[in-house]
Amino acid sequence: MLPTTEPPFDPIFVEEPPLSSNYEGAIINNVGLPFYADVDRPDEAPADERERTIDLAERILRAGGVRTGFGHHEEVRTSMESWAPDADEECDADPGYWRTHVLLMSPKEMNFGQLNGGPEGRYKKAKTVLAWAEDCIDTDVLQEIEQSQAEDIKQAWRDAAEAELTQREIDQFAEDPPDKLDGWTRLDANHDDVEVAYVADNHGTPSVAAVFEGADSELEALEFTIEEWKENDGNPREARPNRHCVTTDGDGAYAHLWSHLLTFEVEPMKPDPTVQ
Repeated sequence: MLPTTEPPFDPIFVEEPPLSSNYEGAIINNVGLPFYADVDRPDEAPADERERTIDLAERILRAGGVRTGFGHHEEVRTSMESWAPDADEECDADPGYWRTHVLLMSPKEMNFGQLNGGPEGRYKKAKTVLAWAEDCIDTDVLQEIEQSQAEDIKQAWRDAAEAELTQREIDQFAEDPPDKLDGWTRLDANHDDVEVAYVADNHGTPSVAAVFEGADSELEALEFTIEEWKENDGNPREARPNRHCVTTDGDGAYAHLWSHLLTFEVEPMKPDPTVQ
């Protein structure tokens, strides 16, 4: 991602741009990825100024209550409809601009902070909400909402960058599994279905965690007790599993095994030569 010459978003209520130039690249670099890493924009991060304007307007509508001074959504509608006729127009050549877009907003849109319509229509509604908010809501409140939006955008990019870093680590693990990982020692398993296996004492239970080819030819990741592993001659299809390897770090058997090995606090074990 190349640096930009201008901040991606202009300030609306805050005094300074809420996001610095190339904030995405800085976040990507801070989590440990090279600055040029290709990280897809997260859905939670607006792509441009228009999307950010729509998101900010929806956040203001959702804030409600004591925070904005409007305790009920009906009060928001009433306030907008009474504000619009006397408000400064967006376009001098288009009298009634604000009133038109206030009337285009349904009670449901105001109630749930979800503007409907195409991109252009949603943007015009959002600009209307921001103009109303500027006249009818305390500046401090609006600045807090805008700053909160900026923090959420940065966090979304941080999460996306960390997920990309994790996926790279998983891919590296699958390509070249290390001999040792967080207390687990790689087992030289002697079975055609086993892709990779590790041993450790997992909370008092000598265990084998492995990626192997299941009966449906799909890779699976499971943990077995060493006793069960031995009794079935290291055949993971026959051995009864001790637990599944579950992960939130990615999809696929290697992601499950990688996460599993890093999750449990285990005691290292030397691979038993009889465990094959």
